[in-house]
Amino acid sequence: MQRDHATAAAPDAEPCLKQLTLWLDSAQPHLPPRKRMAKTTYQAPIAKLPVELLSYIFILGAHTPDANDTLTHDGEGSNDCNASGPDGRYDISPCVSSSSTPPDVFASVNRHWREVALGTPQLWTRICVTIGDLMHSGEGKWFPAVSRYLWRSGKCPLDVYIDARDPDWDFSESDSIGAVISPYIDETYDYTHPFKVEHMHYVLNLLVPHIVRMRSLAILTDRWAPMETALQCLSLKDPGFVSCPSPFPSSLPLLESLVLMRCNEFVSYHPQFSPADRRHPAHLPFSGLLAASGRSNVEKPLLPRLRQLVLSGVHVDWSSLPQLLPSSPTSDGVGVRRLELSYHCADVRPREEEFRDILQACQRLESLTVRVSGPQSPDSPVSCSPTISAPPIALPRLEAFELGYDDIYTATAILDSMDFAQVRHVVLEDASSPARDETLDAERLLLACAKTTSPTSANYGKPLFPRALSVILRRVDAPAEAFEAFYESLPCLRELTVAQMFLLGAKALTDRDVRLTFIPSGGPVSAPSYTPLPIEPAGPPAKVAAEGESFLGFSAHKIVARPGPRAFEGGLFAPW
Repeated sequence: MQRDHATAAAPDAEPCLKQLTLWLDSAQPHLPPRKRMAKTTYQAPIAKLPVELLSYIFILGAHTPDANDTLTHDGEGSNDCNASGPDGRYDISPCVSSSSTPPDVFASVNRHWREVALGTPQLWTRICVTIGDLMHSGEGKWFPAVSRYLWRSGKCPLDVYIDARDPDWDFSESDSIGAVISPYIDETYDYTHPFKVEHMHYVLNLLVPHIVRMRSLAILTDRWAPMETALQCLSLKDPGFVSCPSPFPSSLPLLESLVLMRCNEFVSYHPQFSPADRRHPAHLPFSGLLAASGRSNVEKPLLPRLRQLVLSGVHVDWSSLPQLLPSSPTSDGVGVRRLELSYHCADVRPREEEFRDILQACQRLESLTVRVSGPQSPDSPVSCSPTISAPPIALPRLEAFELGYDDIYTATAILDSMDFAQVRHVVLEDASSPARDETLDAERLLLACAKTTSPTSANYGKPLFPRALSVILRRVDAPAEAFEAFYESLPCLRELTVAQMFLLGAKALTDRDVRLTFIPSGGPVSAPSYTPLPIEPAGPPAKVAAEGESFLGFSAHKIVARPGPRAFEGGLFAPW
C-alpha cells in the first residue's frame, strides 16, 4: 500500500520540484557569496587551451625522441642517421623511443581529450608491432591496434616497426616439442615461437595497401621464415598472396628508411645459407614496381626519397637492387645517405660487380657499414667471385666507414674497390666467429690502409684515409710494425679508440695531439660520432698520469681509460 501511494504521489511532486528550482535560480544572485550554490565545476587551465595547441602538445608527447635519437626525416640536425647513441646502436626506426607516450593514453583521459586526439591524424602515424600484441589479443583478433591506427591516421605518412623477435628464442629455425637438452641430461623441453609466419602475413596484409604512405619501415625477426614471408609480401608481385594498394603505384614517393634484419649473426659464419632449402629464390622488396613500370630507374626513381637502407642477415636480388635506388641526386638533394650490409653467408653475398653497381647508385652516401658481408676475394678460402680490374668507386660525400671483417683477403678487396679520400671516421673490427680458434692476423689489412694497393687507383701508394679524424679499432691483431705504418698514414688523426686489445705501435703517435681512449674487454664501444669529444675525461679515469707527466710522449690529459665490467683484467689499461 505504501509503495502504491508513493507512486501515485510522484506526478504531483514534479511541479513542486520545478517551482523550487526556479525560485532558487531567481534567489541565487541576492544570496550572500557563501550561500550561493556552485553550479559549475572547476576547470584546469589546460582545459582552456585552444584545440590546435592541445593537439600539438599531444603530438609532441607521442613523438618525443630519445635524447640520443639521430634519425630525422628532414635531414636537419642530429647529423641525419649517421651518428649513434652511447651504446653504439644506430636508430633503426622513429617508433623505437622509450620517452614517448602512446596516443591511446591521451585519448583515455576525458571526453574532450579523446575528441581532440581522434581529430589529430598525425598522432596515430607510428605503428609498432611486437609479440606483446599477440599475447594481449583475443582469439582470432590479431593486431587490433594496427587497424585502429591506420584508420585514425587518415592520409598522413606512416612509420612502421615490426619486431617479431622473442627474448626466449632458442636459436632454432623450427618449433621444438620434446627436444633433448643434452645427451648427458635426461630432460626435454618444448619451445614454440610466438610470432609465426601467419602472423607476419596477416599484419602485412593490413599494412601493404597503405605502403604508399610509408615513410619508414623496419622489420626484425629471429628466424628466416617470417622474414621470407615479409619479403614476398613487400615484393608486390602476387596480388593473390598479399593485398596490394589500389591503384597500383608507380613509385613510393615517401619512403625514406628501409631496415630488414634477421637477428641471428651466428648463421652468417657458415659458408652455406641456413635453412639451405630456402636460399632461393632471392626476393627483392618492391620489385613489383619494376615489373609494372617495365623500365629502369633512369627516367624516374622508384624510391626517390630513400636515404637509409639496412640489410642485416637478409639477402636480396643484388643484381636488381640498384634499379630501386635513385642513381642520381634529385632536385631536393635526397639520396641514399646510409647503407649497411651485414651478416651474410658466403654463398648469398653480392658478387663484386653487383657490389660495385650498388655503390655506384649511392653517390650521396655518407655512412657505409660492411660487416661479415661484401664480395669475397679469389684468395679467400671460400671465394665466390673473381677480381674485377676497375678503378675504385668514388664516393665524394662518404664520411663514416665501418668494416667488420671475418676474412683478411675479402676485407682488403673491399678497401681496394673504393676511394676513401673524404672519410673522416673509420672503424675496423675483427668480427670473426666467436667460435674461431685462431685470431686473424690483420697485418695485410693495416698495410693496405697505410698505402693504397690498387694499381688502378689515382692514389696508388698514398694513404687510404688521409683525412680521418677519428679511428676505432676493435680486437684488431697485428704486429707493432703494421700499427706504426697505419698510424703514420693518418696525418689528421685526433681521436683513437682501442677496444678489447693492446695498443701497439704507439711510437708512431709520440708527441702527436691525439686523444686516446682505452676500452677493456666487456666494455661498451661506441660507433663513430660526429660530436667533438671533450679534452678532459668525463668522469674519473681508471689510470691517468699526474699533470705534466706523460706516457710515451702523450700529454696526461689526452689519455682516457674507461672502466668496464672487467676493467682491471689482464692489464688492459696499459697504453704500451
